[in-house]
Amino acid sequence: MKSLIWIFLKSFKDILKRQIISVILLPFVGSFILWGFVTWALWDWIVSIGFKLYGMGIMQNLVEFLSPYFIMTPNPLVAVTAGAFIFAVILPAVLITAILITSIFLVPLIVSEIRHSDFPSVVKKSNSLFAGAGVALSYSAKYFISWIGFMPFWFFIPAGTIIIPYLLLSWFNSRLFTWEVMIELADPLDIKSFIEENSKSLFALSLLTSLIYYIPILNLIAPVISSAAFARFCLSKINSQTQKIL
Repeated sequence: MKSLIWIFLKSFKDILKRQIISVILLPFVGSFILWGFVTWALWDWIVSIGFKLYGMGIMQNLVEFLSPYFIMTPNPLVAVTAGAFIFAVILPAVLITAILITSIFLVPLIVSEIRHSDFPSVVKKSNSLFAGAGVALSYSAKYFISWIGFMPFWFFIPAGTIIIPYLLLSWFNSRLFTWEVMIELADPLDIKSFIEENSKSLFALSLLTSLIYYIPILNLIAPVISSAAFARFCLSKINSQTQKIL
């Protein structure tokens, strides 16, 4: 556990490398712009869905229950509908997009920087930029479906609105970032074996890095910090294996 904490803390220093810090805000800024535009473009459709759902008794009860919290809003129905859509769809979409941007475009840079500075003996594999795209999209779909599927439990489990998203994000981070880092360093079959052998440590590391997403300001660079932590973990493991062989 001490080594994981050290890797986690070291990742804050890793992201200060010149090439990394120059693009550190790209994932969330790009994601916010994209999904802000999508929400704006779909606004009339979102509102129309709300009016249609209002015919259901459960929706009327929900609006009546939440309307005191929207006293500054002229139309509580619109506020509740928009809030539900943002919470259920836009929020996970923003997270997924930011993490995907990081994994596809920044992870190769981060792995390269840390490898050159601290693990020069580790050899890079000549995989393409989008070599792990299929797996990344698969993990993203599973995360989104799990987010929607577990939502009913959020309100019945004590602190469920915090614990469940936190655990889902930890799983998503551990699987996606490990795969994207390892695709720079190993073949797909070796990556699967690596994940199976180190699954507990990878999830424990992800529990640490996922905490950053809940800290204001720092959460804007959370995907980059997380990817740096997983890059250092994977590189140190591969380096240790290489040293044993030698």
